[in-house]
Amino acid sequence: MSTHAAKKVKLEGLPPCPYGANCYRKNPDHLKEYSHSSTASTKITTKEIKPTNNKTLPMCPFGATCYRKNLLHFAEFSHPFNLLNPDAESSDDEEEETSASTKTTENTKKRKAENEDANDAEQTEEYNSDDESAYDVKLEKTFSKMNDDEKRLMIERALELKEKLKEKLKKSREEAEERKKAVEELQSKIAEGVLLMEGEEEILKGTTVKYFELFPERSYKQGSAAEVHFRLAESQFYRLLSGYATAQVVKVEYVCNPMLIQKFNKARDELKEKRGAEYSYPILAFHGTAIANIQPICETGFKVPGQKGFKHATDSGYYGRGTYFSEYPGYSMGYIKGSTKLLLCQVLQGKIYQCTTLISGAGLQDGYDSHCSPCKKELIIFRSDFILPQYIVHYKLNAGEFKYAPNDITREAIKKKLAKIGKLYKKAVTTKDKTVFTGYKFVFIGQMADTPLAIETLVQRFGGQVCKNEMGTSGKKSSKKAFHGYFGFSSYDAPTMIICSVAEIQATTPSAELQAYKNLGHPVFYREDFLYDSIIAGSVKPLEDYTHD
Repeated sequence: MSTHAAKKVKLEGLPPCPYGANCYRKNPDHLKEYSHSSTASTKITTKEIKPTNNKTLPMCPFGATCYRKNLLHFAEFSHPFNLLNPDAESSDDEEEETSASTKTTENTKKRKAENEDANDAEQTEEYNSDDESAYDVKLEKTFSKMNDDEKRLMIERALELKEKLKEKLKKSREEAEERKKAVEELQSKIAEGVLLMEGEEEILKGTTVKYFELFPERSYKQGSAAEVHFRLAESQFYRLLSGYATAQVVKVEYVCNPMLIQKFNKARDELKEKRGAEYSYPILAFHGTAIANIQPICETGFKVPGQKGFKHATDSGYYGRGTYFSEYPGYSMGYIKGSTKLLLCQVLQGKIYQCTTLISGAGLQDGYDSHCSPCKKELIIFRSDFILPQYIVHYKLNAGEFKYAPNDITREAIKKKLAKIGKLYKKAVTTKDKTVFTGYKFVFIGQMADTPLAIETLVQRFGGQVCKNEMGTSGKKSSKKAFHGYFGFSSYDAPTMIICSVAEIQATTPSAELQAYKNLGHPVFYREDFLYDSIIAGSVKPLEDYTHD
């Protein structure tokens, strides 16, 4: 017998492989144990395909005839099926096979009919993806109609999809946590007053000083940094204000000086380490000084005894040779007669030495960080880095009824209007004469649209009068008319309205004439467009629309 014949006999004596000629296995031992003849009579066996992660899954209630297409369903339940003929029951008899197939089909239709009323529930169970192509899984057959490779692939992909969904869920939870932290951080900033103005973050990275102008507004913009800063400075001003019942905050300038902020924060950390957290919290306190000193202080910081340029404005310091502050704005107002600006600063007081008597010109007491007066209304600071100038509070005395300042849109419109004041003036000059300013006596300070003589002539054309006040040569109070309480004029005629240029109002140091009128108790000054608008309209326009901020 030939070797070929012997091998053929041996193969014919082997049991048939359950997969027949389509067997995909390549294990040599498997080929020796089973016959893979295409004509061999193979016995149909039922085998459950287990998921690739080797986990035992519960049996699906519908078995091999399950018609569902939801991949997650196949990842959670096992589905036994016939490898060679999934639609047939295990039988060697063809009639029984046909009967079983018919029975299976009927059972499938019955179950499908029973579930037609539960379509909504099935859709809930189905996986509805907005991007099904992401997983490259598309079902075109019912599970019972698939061959073994398709079923195996489906289960593998279902498990893969399940893992991807877990990753997606994890990522969503992480994003939710990040959003939660961002909200908590914002809430923390609001609580600590560390909200940033627009562009402030970039400024803090450099060395340039920025002034943010803030005005009172009717609308409450919750969470707005401008709103928080203005209301903080305003409330601090009013909280301990006494003796100035009619004083009103009209504007606040928020000062952002990166260099001073860094020094202040460093000093605060040192104080916290030295004294403990309870001593490191700053207070808000006012400082009164001449208007000419405000900008230099905001730019370079305060000077204290021992530093070049330090000078006491009044005395050597009743309670120590330092820089004086007060939480009571009235105390600070006493040092700036005629001015209407106060500095509001963050001040580190640390451990305070309370004075019980005058210690004029004395230095800082050993073991302490600051002094306070016997009445506790004055605080004396001896280190410049313990002071952070943060707000310039603009206020008016005897301002009468409170009125909101123009909003940003209105201020921008006024700015554009004043830029074209020449055209407005020319239109007023060509207007027909009419009595408009009866009873008004005007004073003009600063450069107007035309010469002083031309402006006076225009006002007189429309029924107004012009005061002829002149400054004295010495700039001091006149001894002849001191009784009248005016300052600096050689002759004085009380005006009913003072028209002042924008340049004069915005100047760092007011002119002697403007300061003299402030000293005389004139709190309100008006723009020159009031004149031209009133002349063109033929009647006096509302004064509150033309006041300088």
